[in-house]
Amino acid sequence: MKRIRDAIELIRPQQWTKNLVVFAAILFSPARVAVENPFVVIEVVQAFVAFCCLSGAIYAFNDWKDIESDKQHPVKSKRPLASGRIPPGAGLFISMVLVSGGLLWAFALDIWFGWIGTIYVVTNLAYSLGLKHVVILDVLVLSVGFVLRALGGIAVIWRDIPDFYLSYWLLLCAFLLSLFLALAKRRHEISLLGEQASSHRASLSHYSTVFIDQMLAVLAATTLLAYSLYTISDDTLEHYGTRALFWTIPFVVYGLFRYLYLIYHRAEGGDPTKILVRDRPMMINALLWVLSAALIVYFVSR
Repeated sequence: MKRIRDAIELIRPQQWTKNLVVFAAILFSPARVAVENPFVVIEVVQAFVAFCCLSGAIYAFNDWKDIESDKQHPVKSKRPLASGRIPPGAGLFISMVLVSGGLLWAFALDIWFGWIGTIYVVTNLAYSLGLKHVVILDVLVLSVGFVLRALGGIAVIWRDIPDFYLSYWLLLCAFLLSLFLALAKRRHEISLLGEQASSHRASLSHYSTVFIDQMLAVLAATTLLAYSLYTISDDTLEHYGTRALFWTIPFVVYGLFRYLYLIYHRAEGGDPTKILVRDRPMMINALLWVLSAALIVYFVSR
């Protein structure tokens, strides 16, 4: 039983909340699509599970690759592979099983979704094998993963929805927000490790808190601007018949500002998933944003 718990910990199910991005395809689809075609929801749920397999495989592989450096980290040294609770060979085997199962499931759902899953795996393997040591490119690769998740959700439902609306503004928001979160994580690592940061991750030697703070300010502003432009764009009005999504902007403002508060006043930001789950104001705000957006898309729009 302990080995099973260790194996589950290795693939980090607490991080699977990132895969909820695939549901954006339903949330911002034509009004009442989930009510009128429940099968679409089932397809997206399967896409979520497939991405969970793929992301779990990547986490296991990354831990296998970084066993020695993780041993020097005050938090990561407690992970199953770095602590020795799971042998390296077993960790690699778990990764191979999950990636095989995840890709097979992805291609079974939709050929395009399968290729998106493949690109996700390849980019993350490239990240684990070297790109994570290249300054700026490391966080850009992580951000692409969120865009691929959003595209994955679209890929599994677009055949069932003839008038599906693909908003490039939303894809841009996903990219900018994920880049914001990735840089906040880098800042937390520098603050936590201090002078030892570069020995844990080579790219950290090229970052500084001042440099990251400037980028965080820019990204917070551009993310808010991109989302605001999406809510009032002519394409949004044409598709939904309303600009009522404008009223969801305060939730985005609060979420960004709350995250900045947690970064600078509580020295958090190392794990966005934990913040979303453990910080009650952030969790309530996220739920209110989802509910308000769903209410507008499904009941206010034409």
